[in-house]
Amino acid sequence: MSKSATRFLQQENLRFKQEVEGLGKKNQALYRYLDAVKALYWASQQVTSQENLPYALNQLLYKTMTVIGASDGSLSRLDQNTNELVFILAHGELSRQLPGYRINSNTGIAGWVAENHEPIIVNHPQQDWRFSQVVDEQFSFFTKSIVSVPIMRRGKFQGVIQFLNKRGSEFDEADVSLLLMLGLVAAIVLEEFQTRLEAGQVDKEDFYFE
Repeated sequence: MSKSATRFLQQENLRFKQEVEGLGKKNQALYRYLDAVKALYWASQQVTSQENLPYALNQLLYKTMTVIGASDGSLSRLDQNTNELVFILAHGELSRQLPGYRINSNTGIAGWVAENHEPIIVNHPQQDWRFSQVVDEQFSFFTKSIVSVPIMRRGKFQGVIQFLNKRGSEFDEADVSLLLMLGLVAAIVLEEFQTRLEAGQVDKEDFYFE
């Protein structure tokens, strides 16, 4: 066999191995997505039986963020008295600073979601007119990409879930679908928490309810 033929076969073998490895990674990612979907489904059925609702929702937020591959994530609820979005859960670089922080409900990408009640992907926020630098400037943060969905149930808007800075790629519609499922679970949790709050079973500080 000629040297050129041998070299060609070696290159083809290497390419084949790389393709197989790529398929393996895609399958692993798919399995993680399916596991997350299953977890969110069961959570939607069982979450109201959880004693510690903030903890249960926080775990789901973190797991979904990990599956999607986002570096940062947050969940904010609408304070109807002040018309502000209040961050109640956060993971990543701002996990300690964001909880309790408030922004006007018409500010930035989250504000757009709050006004339009629709999910959105913004993979180049610095070039998008809807993006606000308020949080970045406040906490010396840099937002590279965003996926944001409304928390809604029975047509009622309750808040926003937002993931930032996806590692290695851009946010896509599969991420939106997963976040919408998480948003439904979050809506159930927030409704149940409100019920327990009115019954005197929990403290509003647990979830920044005011």
